[in-house]
Amino acid sequence: MKRNTKKLLFALGLILPAFAMLCLTIITPLINIIWMSFHDYSLLNIKNIKWNDFKNYTVLFGEKEFWNSFVRTIVYVAVTVAAQFVLGMAVALLLNRKFPGRNLMRGLIFLPWTIPTLIVAVIWMWIMQPQYGVLNYILRSLGLISQNVNWLSSTKTAMASVIVAAVWRQLPFMMVMLLAGLQTVPQDLIEAAVIDGAGKGQVFANITLPSIMSVIKTVTLTAIIGNFQMFTLFYNMTAGGPVRATTTLTVYTYETAFMSYDLGKGAAIGVVWMIFLIGFGTLYNRRLSRTEFYG
Repeated sequence: MKRNTKKLLFALGLILPAFAMLCLTIITPLINIIWMSFHDYSLLNIKNIKWNDFKNYTVLFGEKEFWNSFVRTIVYVAVTVAAQFVLGMAVALLLNRKFPGRNLMRGLIFLPWTIPTLIVAVIWMWIMQPQYGVLNYILRSLGLISQNVNWLSSTKTAMASVIVAAVWRQLPFMMVMLLAGLQTVPQDLIEAAVIDGAGKGQVFANITLPSIMSVIKTVTLTAIIGNFQMFTLFYNMTAGGPVRATTTLTVYTYETAFMSYDLGKGAAIGVVWMIFLIGFGTLYNRRLSRTEFYG
């Protein structure tokens, strides 16, 4: 064989195991989910699977609970990612400066991200426990509340409580990524801007942010996708309650597929969910790419 042919076969041999694993773990299940979404596929009648065209989708789009869950998910993701980004940027800017104990602070702040999400849910359930929770004790001691608040059982505070736990868990990763981006900002540009009379706000808006926009784009999109898939905190802290105030798409999909045993409809939710994230991710990536600074 010619040398180029040997190189090609060698390259294919290296790629084949990874591609086979990709097909086994991602492509094949994805095709199966799409196939299931067009069938009457129930665990209660597993031997009688029938093609039903777009029935699962038409039923789904006609359900008010699906749209309510979709809106709750968007609200949760928007607030959580926005809070992560603002707080993460503030902490990253602080830790980007030189001060005694900076490395120790970086390590301590990163600790919450190393804790499993299930453990985070248990920790915050204990903190927000209405009778003996630490949060109620602190707020009562400060005179901010006169009686204990049942944070996870009130429709007014349940979603906010989950958001606080999610931000606490995910903030360190956002901070570390932004800090890494800040350390790549060209210092000569900042010095030149300061010499020209630019203020700190102008330097941050016109040099720092555009210089790290690729990092911002990646880390925020990752956070958005990850929070769209958040199930552990919701299921363990509130189980979708009270009165479905925290029933997001993940909880709704779980209830549909594994509590109502309707795998076909559950698969349809997953397909709609996937199409939305692909479309949103493409537009988001394209929009932020225009603001990137190269050079």
